[in-house]
Amino acid sequence: MGLYFFDKKKIIIIGSLLACGYMVIFPEITMRASKAAIDIWLNSIVPVIMPFFIAAGFLKGIGVCSNLPVRLYPFIMAMLSGYPMGAKITGDYYREGRIQDDRIYGLLSYSMITGPAFILGTVGVSLLNSYRMGVILAVSHYCGALLNGFLFGGYMSVKTDRVQNNTDSSSGVSYYSVLTEAMLDSFKSVAIILAYIMLFMIVCSTISESGICDGESGRLPEALINGIMEMTVGCGKMAASGESSLIKLLSVSFMISFGGFSVLGQSLSMLKNCPVTASKLMKIKISHGLISVIISFVICRFVII
Repeated sequence: MGLYFFDKKKIIIIGSLLACGYMVIFPEITMRASKAAIDIWLNSIVPVIMPFFIAAGFLKGIGVCSNLPVRLYPFIMAMLSGYPMGAKITGDYYREGRIQDDRIYGLLSYSMITGPAFILGTVGVSLLNSYRMGVILAVSHYCGALLNGFLFGGYMSVKTDRVQNNTDSSSGVSYYSVLTEAMLDSFKSVAIILAYIMLFMIVCSTISESGICDGESGRLPEALINGIMEMTVGCGKMAASGESSLIKLLSVSFMISFGGFSVLGQSLSMLKNCPVTASKLMKIKISHGLISVIISFVICRFVII
């Protein structure tokens, strides 16, 4: 009977109640984490990803996307704007009937990537104080994504380069209406991203305030745990740790390519009504993270050094 008592729904309800109680008991931690999440979202996420969300929605609405390569478009747009653009476009493709159930994981395996501005600028220059390390991270991230696509059969799973969609047409619809719809959809998407960042920032702040990882020896575990939860926070913690440059590089390489639970949650929200499971998506991102770490190590040991 005990096994049936702790079913999934009851665990979620109990967890939600405990979370609400925690925020009531420790409002200062919740407030600080929420403010930090809003700061990251407003200054780093919205200016970078919002214009591309609007542009992608507009292009889709006027029918341009129906003539673009299905294999290529999600990867390029994700590379330009970052997480979770690849998941959003792949989800749109599935909901519009452009790809079938057995092809969705193929696209996700190499299109769930972040943008070079974040890797080179935010992580490389701002956090690690090294543009060269940023370049290594970018090369490992994008090459890792392409190799991940081969590993999961991403390119073979999308058999048609261009898929025409009769419903994706701007005939009889004004460009203004299409643009307005793209803006509204984009606002909804970036709001969801904020909610996930805020949620996992609170988790990260709780870990820091708990004192579990106090001391010099606790900096690396704290950074790794934070990186698994929220990528940007983990990268910042790792950069501030006293670890060697190689350890920092390899750890951050995994964090960026894995994305953290925050990115997984954002991606799943963009894949609503798609046959995608959290466990399979996590498998894809863990694989991407490990491949990126290997590439980063090879570059450092056999190319750079």
